Amino acid sequence: MKRFRRRSMLACALALLVGAAHVALGITVAPVTIGPSNDACDKAKSIGNVTNEAFDTTRATFDGPGHYMNSPNVWYCYTATCTGGATISLRGSSFDTKIAVYDGCSCYPARSALIKSNDDFHGQQSQATLPVTAGNQYLVEIGGYNSASKGPGVITVTCDGQACTSANDDCSKAQPVGNVTNMRFDTTCATFDGPGHCMRSPNIWYRYTAAGTGEVTVSLLGSLFDTKLAVYAGDICYPPLNARLGCNDDFGNSLASQVLFMATAGNKYLIEVGGYSSDESGQGVISITGAVAPPPPPPAPKDDCASARPVGNVTNMPFDTRTATFDGPDLCMRSPNTWYCYTASCTGDVTVSLLGSSFDTMLAVYNGCACPATQGRMIGCNDDFASSYQSQITFAGVAGNQYLIEVGGYGSETGQGVLSIRCEGAVSQPKPDLGDAPDSTNRSGKVMRTYPSANSVPAHFPTVFDAGSGIGPYGPAHLNDLAVAFLGKVITGETEADTGQDEDGENNIRPSTGSANRDKGDDAVAMPLILPDCGWAKIDYEVTIVEPGTDLWVNVWLDFNRDGDWDDTVDCPAGPAKEWAVQNQFLFDLPAGLNQITTPAFLSSHPANRPEQVWMRITLSELPWTGGSNPGLQGNAGSGPIEKYLIGETEDYYFIPQTTGQTECPLCEDVNGDGTINMEDLVAYVGLWLANCP
Repeated sequence: MKRFRRRSMLACALALLVGAAHVALGITVAPVTIGPSNDACDKAKSIGNVTNEAFDTTRATFDGPGHYMNSPNVWYCYTATCTGGATISLRGSSFDTKIAVYDGCSCYPARSALIKSNDDFHGQQSQATLPVTAGNQYLVEIGGYNSASKGPGVITVTCDGQACTSANDDCSKAQPVGNVTNMRFDTTCATFDGPGHCMRSPNIWYRYTAAGTGEVTVSLLGSLFDTKLAVYAGDICYPPLNARLGCNDDFGNSLASQVLFMATAGNKYLIEVGGYSSDESGQGVISITGAVAPPPPPPAPKDDCASARPVGNVTNMPFDTRTATFDGPDLCMRSPNTWYCYTASCTGDVTVSLLGSSFDTMLAVYNGCACPATQGRMIGCNDDFASSYQSQITFAGVAGNQYLIEVGGYGSETGQGVLSIRCEGAVSQPKPDLGDAPDSTNRSGKVMRTYPSANSVPAHFPTVFDAGSGIGPYGPAHLNDLAVAFLGKVITGETEADTGQDEDGENNIRPSTGSANRDKGDDAVAMPLILPDCGWAKIDYEVTIVEPGTDLWVNVWLDFNRDGDWDDTVDCPAGPAKEWAVQNQFLFDLPAGLNQITTPAFLSSHPANRPEQVWMRITLSELPWTGGSNPGLQGNAGSGPIEKYLIGETEDYYFIPQTTGQTECPLCEDVNGDGTINMEDLVAYVGLWLANCP
């Protein structure tokens, strides 16, 4: 530091001497113009949430990709403090501003990285609201309307964890709708998704089913921004130009839009709602007025769950829901439905199919035929199978067991159809399986976070099997070429945790958005779990056996200290609370079908000032866990072998445990760990009770 100061003083002295020489020689030196420190993209200023933080583009230059502006600009790198909606506002600035926001803080960003842009929001000031993920970074470009627009301004950034949750942002997730009046919508956080036949602004989608034949009016009158509206025949994404039935910007003397079109009863239509320009978005209301359906015929008798029709293997057995009513738990459908109770004729793959039906069907299968059906008993729910509008589910059945089958339609659809059920005699469909805990060693190269906090630690849970590094830790991958045993009632197949084909339609983790816990087949563990702090606990779980006679091992890991891995041990008065909580529980001679299992007792822990949530992994395999793929490396605990498990399943859970409540005594357990269950274990347990119980 002293050397630096001497050099600085020497530089100043030299500058004064040179300045004096210039004066003596009559030389005029132009003043040096110093721009803002974040004038260049690669010098973007790091910020979080701020209020009226000052900036000035008066002496700034243009530096950037030119995707949205070419005026003098400055740059910020915003790290999101929540998962939800972030609003970046320049309200209060002194000149005509522009703003653009990009995914990531790399310079220069590609056009495809542009998430939001805006020119005039509050008068001549700009504002953008966009969906963000806690911990992710976003590049903010601030400039003026043209090259002459520059000056002092202020930037305010806020993050709302409840915002930006529109489910119908994508065409493929269009919201089903009928005739409605002033139904609210918000495109503030939407992105553009569509064919571009009418608009290229942030948009949302609706799927309208005409109740009757006649003229339909779709209106956005009463909306708070300059809207655009398009209607397309059919509901295939993306619709071609010749499917467009109408496109409107301003209806009458307003900035709101309205489209009229002729509809046919029962037909589907896509409705696209957006703004006039690429940066127009806001809140609005949509009204749809069309012909109403004729009154339905009287309901058919005995279409309720309690009257489910007994059935075995059948081929194209006809059914008709046109006179049915809705009766059910509302777990898969709300349409008029009918019920069947199937008794499996074999142990193996059972396929329930509605292929060949005449309407857009939905299908659900539950374990057991008791009514009402429950979420915990649901084996599968399907809308569209393959490229059809009909439904199909394949699951591992057990000979003699009963399964409840619910048949209905998409939305309020009804019609005539055919039901086919066949049992293959073996689980022939491969079911490769992986976990769904967040993992920073993924092919996207994105750091995933563990818990909902701005300072959440990076995830080091081994979930992805092949991250491209070739060094591990390897996520536990189960081949299951033939399903022998799996956790819970259902297993969904996937080729990798973050990429590739996935039977339930979604990859287990999505690193680009920071989302995890997406496997729809995690159903083995009974919730809620009672895990006292530094107290003894057990876990109840289920295992389905398809082929009896195979030795199995179960292991459980819990991130007690909430540091993003399962590698640690927490000290408790009763002893160490190991994050490898259940160690190689041995299962043998289990009968075919669903088995209820309880783990040995273990000590759990929840250190103070840590998140309530916890990540847990349970793995069922044909091999005991003997140290993982990379012993000693962070994130090794919970990993699998490089040659993969042949059978079994891994399920990851993200939940808030109950830290108080009744827990069972560890009866018939080796409490003192000497390998023998005897009176000494009773003495050891009494000692634990005296030390820890009130």
